[in-house]
Amino acid sequence: MIALALLLAAGQVATPAMPLPAARTPGTPPQRIILSNCPDGVGGEIVVCGTPDKPRLPLPDERGPPDRPIPSNPGVTGMGALAQTETPCATLQGGCQAGVDIFGAGTAAIRLVGKLIDPDSCCERQGESTNPGMLIGDAIGGLKRAFGKKPDKSGRVAISLDEPPRVSTEGRLLP
Repeated sequence: MIALALLLAAGQVATPAMPLPAARTPGTPPQRIILSNCPDGVGGEIVVCGTPDKPRLPLPDERGPPDRPIPSNPGVTGMGALAQTETPCATLQGGCQAGVDIFGAGTAAIRLVGKLIDPDSCCERQGESTNPGMLIGDAIGGLKRAFGKKPDKSGRVAISLDEPPRVSTEGRLLP
């Protein structure tokens, strides 16, 4: 089917959109267009005449946005095609992110309640507000502080009982 279409297209005679000028014979002079108010060229110069009020093509800096779509890879190169594609999520450091982070949302809700109770309670470290592992670590640390042995804060001084007293006890002890 495709081969038949190619054969039919190759067999057609091309018809030009404008009629072609008649072929010049070697003895005839070239066709000349005579314009009024146009100076003659001096010494073989080519003179182009026209009215300056006619519209001209804009320079590249004068052009506005295009009125048609522009191809993203006009050179049809492999690097251009790769630059236009999105990076697969498996190659990103964060991996493929999809859906809702349920554990992160739950951790953030618990941290929010903790912030309402004690404004200086958490979230000093990077990612602490949504990381469930850090939440579990903070909960274990809180339990250790609550039930662990607490240091003595009464201001008592410890006396070593291993050494004998340095002061003589003669006359002070009764038998």
